[in-house]
Amino acid sequence: MSQPPSPPPPPQRVLIIKPSALGDVVTALPVLRALRRAFPQAHLAWLLADSCAPLLAHDSELDEVVLFERRRLGRAWRSPRALIELWRFLRRLRRGRYDWTIDLQGLARSGWFTRATRSPVRAGFADAREGAAWFYTLRVQPAREHTVDRNIELANALGLDARPQDMRLQVAPHAQAFAERALARSTLQPSRFIVCVPPTRWTTKLYPVRHWRRVVGQLVDRFPVVLLGTPADRELCAAVAADQPAGVLDLSGQTKVPEMVALIAASAGVVCCDSAAKFIAPAVDVPCVTLIGPTRLERTGPYLNGRAVVATIPCQGCLRRRCRHATCMESIEPSAVVRAVLETFCGK
Repeated sequence: MSQPPSPPPPPQRVLIIKPSALGDVVTALPVLRALRRAFPQAHLAWLLADSCAPLLAHDSELDEVVLFERRRLGRAWRSPRALIELWRFLRRLRRGRYDWTIDLQGLARSGWFTRATRSPVRAGFADAREGAAWFYTLRVQPAREHTVDRNIELANALGLDARPQDMRLQVAPHAQAFAERALARSTLQPSRFIVCVPPTRWTTKLYPVRHWRRVVGQLVDRFPVVLLGTPADRELCAAVAADQPAGVLDLSGQTKVPEMVALIAASAGVVCCDSAAKFIAPAVDVPCVTLIGPTRLERTGPYLNGRAVVATIPCQGCLRRRCRHATCMESIEPSAVVRAVLETFCGK
């Protein structure tokens, strides 16, 4: 029987590549925590898209954020100026002199960035898509399916003691102050309100507004409810909040990423579609109820302190971003969501 390869020499400088999206970045946190525990003096950097950088910019265990301006650099194929900026970005990666580069994204672009560092150790998944695995010196084939477990297995292959409990977020001090002010203005008490996050990136993962209205309308009889979303989600959240009884506070469009994390951390729990909130909540030690339709529980379902309410139609888990009938989320009864919330948050 062949023996697994021995772990590489201890690094002085490490780069994690996981640019996006928010929830995916949270699932990669066990790698950062394990690195810091193993190498307390090492320089740890993380390549992040500008939309995700605020999530970790304040993290005490991270030394450097390598900012990837995705929209601007993504124009390199048609813009000479963007092409020059991309070349400078790749040169910066090379000049980082990283001993280890760990690609947790597993796509052609992230594999290319990994190769550009010229690190002696370039680790990634053996089943990475778009040929990214060709750029690695260490290819790891995880045995488990969930994205958090896969990241942990890759870290373990590097000799790191990564653990599920390492998926934890630090709340930025300025965001903590924002949350305290917001709660004071609204006379809300910490751990005495529920956060609901109606928006999500795929249209097929959206829970119908009429269902959200029934869920929120029943929950507000027991808890105040805070709605969160980006500025682009204001119309959706306003429709959920319209004509609801007192106790529903719509803060959509009023928070950036760190403030959203702080409000979730201050809550009694989160109810959301399949979005970043389902990982942010357990990462700040808050329970979460997630509504699952086209995605697969075994791959990206709730982790640690979480529970899923899953659609029960034959095509559930199809992974389609577009659908002719889109009945999976429709099939999740509001009463089932409310029951899951009460059982999860109240033990009833």
